[in-house]
Amino acid sequence: MDVLIGVGSLAGRGVYAARDFEAGEVVLGYRLRPLDEAEYRALPAGEELFVHSYGGRRFLYPSPARFVNHADEPSCYQDFDRGCDVALRPISRGEPITIDAGEETARELSSFLDAYRDGVGGLVAADAVCWADGRRVAELGDDTRRSIAGPQWLIGTGRWEALCSAGVTAGGGPRRLSMLLKVITGNWQIVYQHLG
Repeated sequence: MDVLIGVGSLAGRGVYAARDFEAGEVVLGYRLRPLDEAEYRALPAGEELFVHSYGGRRFLYPSPARFVNHADEPSCYQDFDRGCDVALRPISRGEPITIDAGEETARELSSFLDAYRDGVGGLVAADAVCWADGRRVAELGDDTRRSIAGPQWLIGTGRWEALCSAGVTAGGGPRRLSMLLKVITGNWQIVYQHLG
């Protein structure tokens, strides 16, 4: 095996190089397992920590990839298209395998926004509060959703909530859309939305 699981900060575990790696070499491959809501709810306690949401769908990370820790100066980057972590620089045997978890969260939120623009269901919480033109509404229209541009994200503590501010075209002109998202049953969902 090319990597080993040891002590770390992600559920008490981390991943370490079992051999030397060169820059650009695949360090760790993984296959994400898609989960529906029932499968998510049936996960053993603690497993929800390893579920990530892309494009409105839940995916479970397998071991050992689930234990790759975050670092401000990571040793690897995630290649989401190939499903692997790739060495950014030479990595010595015994060194921690790390990624920038902020990039993963950015990908989750970008894929959420793409799915939301496309009208994928299940992205708005059942008890979400939506406001437009100074009054509470059931949901913003499809035209507004499809015109979201220039999103700016503020990620909350613990990666489980995010605030988005974006431009939209509504009512014949440019407006500002604010959305508060939270991870609910393993999936990013809008819990508050305001069109101003």
